[in-house]
Formats: sequence, structure tokens, C-alpha cells
Amino acid sequence: LTPSTWRFLANGINGYRTWCTMNGIRRAKIDSSHLTACHGCDLLVEKQDVLPGDKAICPRCGSPLYESRSDTVNRTLAVVITGLILFIPANVLPILTMTVLGQTSDNTLIAGVIGLYREGYYWVSFLVLCFSMAAPLLKLFSLLIVLFHVKFRVYSRYLAVLFRFCGMLNEWAMVEVYMVAILIAVIKLGDMAKVHVGLGLCCFAGLLLASTLASVNLDEDQVWEAIEGIRK
Repeated sequence: LTPSTWRFLANGINGYRTWCTMNGIRRAKIDSSHLTACHGCDLLVEKQDVLPGDKAICPRCGSPLYESRSDTVNRTLAVVITGLILFIPANVLPILTMTVLGQTSDNTLIAGVIGLYREGYYWVSFLVLCFSMAAPLLKLFSLLIVLFHVKFRVYSRYLAVLFRFCGMLNEWAMVEVYMVAILIAVIKLGDMAKVHVGLGLCCFAGLLLASTLASVNLDEDQVWEAIEGIRK
């Protein structure tokens, strides 16, 4: 497009706005706070009150829209605190104790990251540290701060940003992947050495369960509505 064409389009838009103003025409403002979009067919549906445990269904495609969970803040807060308590022993205590040719060695998650780094697998050790340790810890700690603010109705301008950050970390916290890797190692090493499950593995399994229950019990719509209510 040439500069003259851009000027012509700009003059046309300004002229249309002037004509709308002279004739009393205003752009309609749509209140979208009571609307929700279907993830299956993108249909905008007006939100309705749903009883705890029930689901709202899209009238077009039948996909679930949202679900009301009772006492979501207290339940999620309980499992988040449990996960944070289990995080330190899960990473410090031995997860496996192996005995090979009479020599016994204890293995912890942190020792595994250090061992990968010493063997020259720098990027692998960095990824394991980030996605199996740092991301789950940041997710639980950020969610703890948000839920405490919501429970005691304390507003912060960073509350919405922190809650969005929790949602982003939910896709990168890969505790279950590390758990599967541990189970595979136990099965493969069972024929070559005596492998005993340590207390750290039990704590790690509890951490995985707490992280999963936090995602299951959390009702993001209720939390967003609570944040908006605190801000007002």
C-alpha cells in the first residue's frame, strides 16, 4: 500500500467516527464477566450457578465447561502445605539403597543431579534440576502465597500475575516423569543388585500425590473471582 492509500483509509475511518458521533451512535460495551467460552467449539455461554460436584455442559457440542468444587481454597491449601513439608525430605533422604558386591550406596535426588553434572551431562542435570525440583517447588510456593491472600482477603497488585505464573508452572513441573524414571531404574537394577526403597522415595511419592491433588482440588474460576472481589 502506498502512503496516499494509507491516508485515504485513515481519513475514511476518522470520517466514520465523526459521523457516528454526530448521529449519537456509540460502540456497544459487552460485559463478558458472566460469559465463558467452550474449549471444544468456542461457543460463548452465559455462566450459571452450578452445585458443588456438578458440571456445566456446552449446549452445542456437549463438552464440559466448568465444575464447581466445594471449599476449594482450604482443600488446596492443605495439600499444598503437605507438599512443601514433603519436598525437603524427598530431595535429601535416600530414595534407593543399592548393594553391589558387598558395597552399599545411598542415592538421593540431589546426588543424582550432581552425578550427572560430574559425568559431563550438564544440560541433562540442568533440566532435571529445573523441571523436577525447582518448578514443583516454585509452583507449590506460589500457590501457597495466592491461597493465603485469598483466604485472609489480603490484596496485592502482584496477586493476579503470581496466579498466572502458577498456571504456567503447572505445565513444566514434571515430578511424575522423574517418578517413572526411578521406577524404571528399580526394575532394571533388580537383577544386578539388591535394591531397597528408601524413605526419600516414599516422601517423593507423597509429593507427587500432593501436587496432583492440588491440581484436582483447585477451582481456578473461584480463585479468580475471589481475587477480583478482594481488589474491589
